[in-house]
Amino acid sequence: MYEQMYKLDEVIEFFKNEDLYNIEEDRIKEMYGFISNPYLRVNDTDKQWVAYTSQESEVTTVANAMKEIFRYSRLAWTKEEDKVIDTIHQVGDIFIQNQTTMKPRIPFYIIVLDKLKD
Repeated sequence: MYEQMYKLDEVIEFFKNEDLYNIEEDRIKEMYGFISNPYLRVNDTDKQWVAYTSQESEVTTVANAMKEIFRYSRLAWTKEEDKVIDTIHQVGDIFIQNQTTMKPRIPFYIIVLDKLKD
């Protein structure tokens, strides 16, 4: 249903349809703007989804992506690694609590960024 989701309008539609996380459309646009090359982040089957519950290595993958996003967008990376990892777990738990088994990568990143960006 959400395969290859990387376009902004698709991401906005996801948040409207899923009632997963309360975030304004302007904030979605702002967070999306920090993600460099969204298509390249979902351009194969393994990259489309965050395998939060089945692969602990996915937490590291998301944490590394957050560092890259902050560096690329010239945002100050002032977050401690533990805070980033805790935030990733919080976001994973949001998906689990809402029984969303398939966790699309770009919306996942947007929620993590929203929680991390002051």
